[in-house]
Amino acid sequence: MREGPIDFRFSDEQEAFRDDVKRFIAETLTEEFWQQYRGRESIPEYSRLAGERGWLAVAWPEEFGGEGFSYFEQMIYMEEMAEAGAPQEHHRRAVQQVGPSIILSGTDEQKREFLPRIASGEIAFAMGLSEPGAGSDLAAVSTAARRDGDEFVLNGHKLFTSGAHYSDYLWAVTRTDPDAPKHRGISMMIVPLDASGVSIRPLLDMLGRHHINEVFMEDVRVPASNLVGEENRGWYVNATTMDFERSGIARIAGLRRSRSRAVGELRSTPETQQRLGYPARRARIADLTIAIEVSQWLAYRVTWMQASGLMPNYEVSITKILATEAGQALSREMVGYHGPRAWTLPQGDTSPADIGGPGVTWGASVVGGIPATIAQGSNEIQRNVIATRGLGLPRG
Repeated sequence: MREGPIDFRFSDEQEAFRDDVKRFIAETLTEEFWQQYRGRESIPEYSRLAGERGWLAVAWPEEFGGEGFSYFEQMIYMEEMAEAGAPQEHHRRAVQQVGPSIILSGTDEQKREFLPRIASGEIAFAMGLSEPGAGSDLAAVSTAARRDGDEFVLNGHKLFTSGAHYSDYLWAVTRTDPDAPKHRGISMMIVPLDASGVSIRPLLDMLGRHHINEVFMEDVRVPASNLVGEENRGWYVNATTMDFERSGIARIAGLRRSRSRAVGELRSTPETQQRLGYPARRARIADLTIAIEVSQWLAYRVTWMQASGLMPNYEVSITKILATEAGQALSREMVGYHGPRAWTLPQGDTSPADIGGPGVTWGASVVGGIPATIAQGSNEIQRNVIATRGLGLPRG
């Protein structure tokens, strides 16, 4: 059953944990910290500091490096870190997507090998999903993994691979049976990015930033023990991975921070307050505020489902659509408000934690936000998920 009463109040113990996280942020993310690491997207030193506290994977079992807390503590940690703009790129994919997938589908050996190192912030993962001919239609992957004794030999080309240039492993969707039906014959592999035959080529985004990459694999040998889940049944492993990716609270917490900046700017001077008084603009800001608040409560509901032993599916698609489209609309609204100045005027209360460092502009956020409705499965795909799995409508 997915229905039932949901108590959104946090317990005294959970609020105490939130206070601990806030103290850690205040003690760690100092001006000196940002001076030292300014301009860096991946900060493994910070991941290790949080890992030492046991907070990266706070809801994992203690035997895997976690604290054995509930999903709610994990959500509180992620929410507060995103609210503060803490650097999470080094560990985010490993903690949020790969680790939970290994817990559900991995072997005992894989759990011992990878989970403690993820929880300590020691290793980072990139997601080897999209290919030139397989983006939203991920079942069309052609990266081949051929069995050769105790190894698989991989040949293929991954595209838009975030963080591959500073990661240790690739969580790769591969095709192990080219003759199987489209959604069959797919297997999940853990590929060391320093393996012979792996090459990484940077792809700069429209702002000139290096965040994504192409990854080429030519006769890359991977131990068969790196196969996650059942051979030729990797589609189902990856579907779970994607649900974990879309369900995080961090996106919404960051969005709330952006909305607060926008409202702060609109209230900053008598002139801006007068312009905010235009009914159409006030209505749009109000609509976006409502959308962001609803996104937050939907994300809380996803956490409640996980804590109740349920596996969210279409619920995370709803959250992903609402949050990403609200984020894009907010940036466009502020560009419309500022006009050409939006490309040179820094956002109010900009933190050094933001990608690009101090001086992030609303114009840059419009460009940088374009992939949000495409990545992690396009919003069109998410609407199909909602229609078929949520509403029970027939496939078109």
